[in-house]
Amino acid sequence: MDIEVFRPKQFQDMARDYKLFADGREVALIKRGVTQSISLPEGTQVIQAKIDWCSSAEVKLSELSSNQITIKNTFASNILTALFLSAYYISFGKGKYLTIESRI
Repeated sequence: MDIEVFRPKQFQDMARDYKLFADGREVALIKRGVTQSISLPEGTQVIQAKIDWCSSAEVKLSELSSNQITIKNTFASNILTALFLSAYYISFGKGKYLTIESRI
């Protein structure tokens, strides 16, 4: 299965790449501001994005509404969240640091 992955240009994490995992195996590096096509191994059930010790929640491919996804920093769109909750997202909320969303 092929998916198209977009990572927006966000200030947070601008110098670091995200890693995309399919069923626990790394399949791609996702660079900032890039859209790329990725071939997932046959039979892939779950994808997850990671950066350092932080990650997104696991997302089942069957739950996605399209094969186009966006991977982004969860708190980057809200300046107040970025200022006051960044410590939460890199500690207790490390599994919610990134978000994977379907693009329609």
